[in-house]
Amino acid sequence: MPISDDKSIREAKLAEALRTNLRKRKAAARGASGDSDAAVEAVRAAPRPYSVVRKLLGINHRDGSRVDLVVELSAPFPNPDGQGWAAAVRLTGGGGPFDTEGGKAAFGPDGLAAIRKAIDLAQVALDLASTTHDLRWPDDERPYDLSAPI
Repeated sequence: MPISDDKSIREAKLAEALRTNLRKRKAAARGASGDSDAAVEAVRAAPRPYSVVRKLLGINHRDGSRVDLVVELSAPFPNPDGQGWAAAVRLTGGGGPFDTEGGKAAFGPDGLAAIRKAIDLAQVALDLASTTHDLRWPDDERPYDLSAPI
């Protein structure tokens, strides 16, 4: 089957693939409960301070303003509302749903699983930030590749 040369068709297919990827990442990060309130409530028990794991530059799509985006993860901690463990994720500087005092928690049966799900959740946070900001590496302002694993 030939590949279409129509740029608008290619862009539409790429946009749909990115939306599908974002939906899959959100579902994977949600955990078994699927309850987003539990993810917000659990971070109250997260050990502080969080560890900075990635620093990026965000350039606002609308006005071109620049902001430092910082991804932070907590150490794993026992889930205060149930079985298993949790790890908190926060993305500061973007003003999105993860830019709160505690961020959101990811859950797993043990600490390592919680950290793995937190990394998936951090990718979701970056995907959401990319809808409002052009993400770049801060040192040389190379574009940040959202398709690359964290």
